[in-house]
Amino acid sequence: MGGGSDLENTVKPPGESHSSVARYIRSIGRHYVVAVVVMTALIGATFLTVKVALDRHSLQQNISYLIGRQFIRFQQLANQTRAIMRASADPNMPEYIVRPMVEDVQTAINDIRAMSVQLNELNDEVEANLLERLNGRDAASEKLRLELDGRLEDFLQRAEHVVSAKLLDRRERYSFWGPIDFAVSSDSMLMRQFSALIESAHDRSDMSINHTRIISAVLLGLTAATLILATLILFIPLLIKLRTEHRRTLDFEIKLTHLAHTDTLTGLGNRSSFNETLNGLFASLERTGAGFSMLLVDLDHFKATNDSFGHPAGDAVLSHVASALQKTIRAGDVVARLGGDEFAALLPGISDAATLEGIAQRAIAAIAAECHFEGRLLPVSASVGGAVVPGHASEEATLMRIADLALYAAKAKRNTAVIFDEASFAQRMEQNRLAAALAFAADRDEFVVYYQQKVNLQTGNHLGFEALVRWRHPQLGILPPGRFLPLMEGHVMQRMTHCIVNTVARDLRAWKAAGLCVGSVAINLPEALLVGHDGYDLIGAAVKANQLDWRDFAIEVTEDVFLNRGANQIVETISRFRNQGVSVALDDFGTGFASLVHLRDFPFDELKIDRSFVAEIGKDIRSEQIIRAIIDLGRNLGKRCVAEGIEDETQRDFLLNAGCEIGQGYLFAKPEPASAAVARLAPGSSASITVRKMSRRITQVVG
Repeated sequence: MGGGSDLENTVKPPGESHSSVARYIRSIGRHYVVAVVVMTALIGATFLTVKVALDRHSLQQNISYLIGRQFIRFQQLANQTRAIMRASADPNMPEYIVRPMVEDVQTAINDIRAMSVQLNELNDEVEANLLERLNGRDAASEKLRLELDGRLEDFLQRAEHVVSAKLLDRRERYSFWGPIDFAVSSDSMLMRQFSALIESAHDRSDMSINHTRIISAVLLGLTAATLILATLILFIPLLIKLRTEHRRTLDFEIKLTHLAHTDTLTGLGNRSSFNETLNGLFASLERTGAGFSMLLVDLDHFKATNDSFGHPAGDAVLSHVASALQKTIRAGDVVARLGGDEFAALLPGISDAATLEGIAQRAIAAIAAECHFEGRLLPVSASVGGAVVPGHASEEATLMRIADLALYAAKAKRNTAVIFDEASFAQRMEQNRLAAALAFAADRDEFVVYYQQKVNLQTGNHLGFEALVRWRHPQLGILPPGRFLPLMEGHVMQRMTHCIVNTVARDLRAWKAAGLCVGSVAINLPEALLVGHDGYDLIGAAVKANQLDWRDFAIEVTEDVFLNRGANQIVETISRFRNQGVSVALDDFGTGFASLVHLRDFPFDELKIDRSFVAEIGKDIRSEQIIRAIIDLGRNLGKRCVAEGIEDETQRDFLLNAGCEIGQGYLFAKPEPASAAVARLAPGSSASITVRKMSRRITQVVG
């Protein structure tokens, strides 16, 4: 019953895909480190370029600023020098007025020279700048600067000569200062050079900015190109691969979710899926009031099929049932396998019990259709229980309970459908009360034994008894086995068997003490007591405690023991019984799934023909043929045949003519209490009064 091969073929498990992605990511990581280093270098180079350019631009701005200041100071100096010369020419000009003017000229001269020093330093810094080195030196600007420095120094020296002379010398020699005035006026060349040098500084500053812009653009372009290449080569393939793996993981999770909600054998939803759908339908009921119905399906005798033909045959039956249910219901309905041989169906929109019953009957018919497996026709039938929402229930717990009640009622009849009603509910409640009371029946000594006589069909002579259990219920009185045996669980069945064996042993002791020839008493032992030593030890303890002989007991087992997983241990236990002289009968022969191989190898003494065949004598020729075949089979195997359920002379005559010698049934005696059964041991004889007295004495001993 595999279901994971398709998943393995379509989607790799997450572990394998994750390792592949991990390797790929490690490879990408190495390339990513290279890309990061390159981009970092480019970004660093851009930063350095901008910094160098800004430094150069700042120097050029400082140079322009100083040249401008120097030019202004030069103009001030020229004006101050001419003012001193005019003041010196005036004989009435006092010296205390001229002296501050001389000091101002000297200060201007010092300022201009200090600015020249600063300009030289700034020019040195500009020459040391990396961009300046890359651009090369501007010879024209350098020549202009040197000429300006020379002319400016010459002018300063002449101005110093003017201010350093005494006032009287300046007055006497004024006629000689005409050339100086001319020279000063001719120093308009200096003004033009100042203007040209300032313009050159601005131009070189703009050039620095342009170069910076170009270099930065190139570096940023390279950075962007590196980033784009890294994205195209590294990140986009990685994202694609991650997305692919994510999709594969999602597909895997979807398939896992599907598997988690799907039965792998039948392809139907499982219990988890069924519960989710059921919760959704109840939620829809609360919102819209839309009703729905539910069917529970349980296969009949599935364990017997599984044990007889093997688990592959059981799987084939389950697949057949799933297919039959899917063909029966509508497309929007939900069918699920709840587990084992249990199925369920949810039918939205159906809230009428009559409609639901029709669907259930069609489902039963579809399930009962022929199911072939390896050339064999497998017997398949199912019991179906159903309930309607909100007609029968309005909550999940109640719905499951009442649908289970309906299913239980259907299983009591087999191959039928029961839709919940109050009668079935009351019946189930009664069954629950009986099941609860059964747990204490053994402790309260409520189990009693009835005996049914076995006779020789030819002579009518008594041969023995079969012990049959009855339940003396405190309120309901004597209950037949059909009322309580289906309710019994394993431990309750074993405790009941203990009570039966001990009761039969006490009755046998009393009968033998009374001198009656009872024959053997047959007891049905459940499989649970035959698998181990419990059954053998139970009979042995009863024999020893009541001083009986092992042959006073006979053991009856059904042919289902062949199919029990502990069949070998059961055969061993049966062999131990036979070694003690205990007769072993195979009960209800022909109604189970035993094969002739089992019959050949199983140690038994009698074949008991089931009452269902005997009841059809004179009515169904097929049942008569089966009876003859069973009798012939027993004769050929050297086994006795015992017919159950003989109720008229016609049946007895047929069985006698067919070769059956032993029988039991209402024609001879019903199951009766010990006192009534023992009275039949000598009916109509001269000792009948004695027998009745002994019977009464036995009753007193037993009862």
